[in-house]
Amino acid sequence: MAARKADIVVIGGGPAGYTAAIFAAKNGAGVLLADKAKRPLMKLRISGKGRCNLTNNCTDAEFFDNIFRGSRFLRSAESRFGPQDIMEFMEELGVPLKTERGRRVFPVSDRADDVAQALIDEAQRCGVKVIKEEVKSIEVTDGRVTGVITSSGKTECGAAVLATGGRSYPATGSTGDGYRIAAELGHTVSRTYPALVPLTCAEQWCAEAEGLSLRNVRLTCRKKKKVLFSEQGEMLFTSEGISGPLVLTMSSMIAGEDIAELETRIDLKPSLDRETLDKRLLRDMQEMSNRAFKNSLGELLPKSLIPVIVRLSGIDPDKKVNGITSAERGRLLELLKNLPLTVTGTGGWNEAIVTAGGITTKEVDPRTMASKLIRGLYIAGEVLDADGATGGYNLTIAFSTGHAAGTAAAEYLKEEDRPDTEGPGDGKKKTMHAIAIDGPAGAGKSTIAKAAARELGFIYVDTGALYRAIGLSALRHGVGINDREGVSGLLASTEVDLRYVDGEQRVFLNGEDVSGEIRTEEVSMAASAVSAQPDVRAFLLELQRDLARKNNVVMDGRDIGTVVLPDAKCKIFLTASPEVRAMRRYKQLLEKGEEADYEAVLEDLKTRDYNDTHREIAPLKLADDGVEVDTSELDLEESIRAVIDTAKERLGI
Repeated sequence: MAARKADIVVIGGGPAGYTAAIFAAKNGAGVLLADKAKRPLMKLRISGKGRCNLTNNCTDAEFFDNIFRGSRFLRSAESRFGPQDIMEFMEELGVPLKTERGRRVFPVSDRADDVAQALIDEAQRCGVKVIKEEVKSIEVTDGRVTGVITSSGKTECGAAVLATGGRSYPATGSTGDGYRIAAELGHTVSRTYPALVPLTCAEQWCAEAEGLSLRNVRLTCRKKKKVLFSEQGEMLFTSEGISGPLVLTMSSMIAGEDIAELETRIDLKPSLDRETLDKRLLRDMQEMSNRAFKNSLGELLPKSLIPVIVRLSGIDPDKKVNGITSAERGRLLELLKNLPLTVTGTGGWNEAIVTAGGITTKEVDPRTMASKLIRGLYIAGEVLDADGATGGYNLTIAFSTGHAAGTAAAEYLKEEDRPDTEGPGDGKKKTMHAIAIDGPAGAGKSTIAKAAARELGFIYVDTGALYRAIGLSALRHGVGINDREGVSGLLASTEVDLRYVDGEQRVFLNGEDVSGEIRTEEVSMAASAVSAQPDVRAFLLELQRDLARKNNVVMDGRDIGTVVLPDAKCKIFLTASPEVRAMRRYKQLLEKGEEADYEAVLEDLKTRDYNDTHREIAPLKLADDGVEVDTSELDLEESIRAVIDTAKERLGI
């Protein structure tokens, strides 16, 4: 049987998979969705107790406050398709929504099946083909996706979206297949744990209180002296331990911790400090002085918890209240404020709402969900190491990452299939021309590069502006510009774009135009510092290359021909003697009305030349196949002409 063909294969029929399939198809791709589950969107159908809490009607800040792992990574995807976008999308599909307590969003019908059917119908309208088959592996040739192997054979494709879900509720089809598939392709998969799951406890009295729900209590978990979790809200007792909103959240916060090292306590009266509560106890005891202790706590505790507290206090149940000593009252007070629990473990995968852990986000582009290891591979949903609290946050992650992956996968294929300029429609990739200009400080690279780009009709790419944007981000977040770990940590939540407005390059940082703000001296110094950091250079490398893949560009910097665009046909090393460059800079400063000393300017340039040529990361040098253009004896117009003539000769244009 001949292999099937599709532009994109989406692996997994959950909310992330269906969202990816829909938006890939909306962007012109032919999509095949492979789902081994007996029924599509099974996990979504049981979410919210069958009502589907599909998102949370919150602000961006509130959303990220409720993300446990992957907060920085998710910022770009959420900014493009966040809670408000999800709500608008679902209502456009004919599912009216309502917002309930805790900003939780549900369909007005209270039927999860309505949400599921809307996604299925939209996928069908968009032309998505669904097959009920298990995916065995993804075929990769020369570092890019070329096919997907299912139980019935091979589907040839140009891209794949891995959205298989985690390990929670395995009966719905989430059995962890995606982790194996990703690992086989070289991706790192961190250990996975059941999250948003009930906890088991050693205390037998939990079973006595089974079914008891406590409101407005504080649950705290410590590891030695470190507080891992402490929140006020609702919880309940089960036959094996504890559950409820507080407990589910706590389970996610302690995922991966050594249970034996944890200390858990319940404050049954968090609104009362110890002194106030003690006064309350004294007042109650005076009013019920002749009652037996076991009959005196009805105003203070739920009925089913009274026998437990009486027993734990060590006070004789039949002792008259007026005979209780101050020491005994102190033990009672301690129990009310600090009721101990011994957590022994978590519920299993059958009880877990989500999975903690998974494919590390460091190996995935936060803007597109593209694998940084395999071209044409996109990863979305619970299979990623990203999760949050109950209340619609995890489904939001699924929808937003699915949207990013499907959209980006379709765009990727458009670039791969762009027809050649010399043979329209022949299916070849369009040939784009890149002019890489490197050289020392003061060589006039930006001025000459801009002029050359204008005359040739190319786009000028100011790579220095990209590093300035990263420097600005570090300054805004109070991260030291030489703090490599701190700056690296910012990158997952940082999005830098170059856009062209009326022919002028504008720089955007997380969607904000910062073209003017990045030109300050403070930002310039920050850019110089962060540009020497490997993580920053790696972060911006793909962006620069992507611009060159999509456009005819003139790009200048310190390592464009040697590192950023090593395959560029035209590599120019623009230089001049230190003395000439220093004199040019000296005159510029004087023209601006600034005080300047030629010898100081010359010394500064020589120092920068030494640093640039001797730095460990991407030192400044002439590319092996580059052309040196020395402008020491040329004026500006002659320098521009020399660069343009060299470019035309090298590119054959």
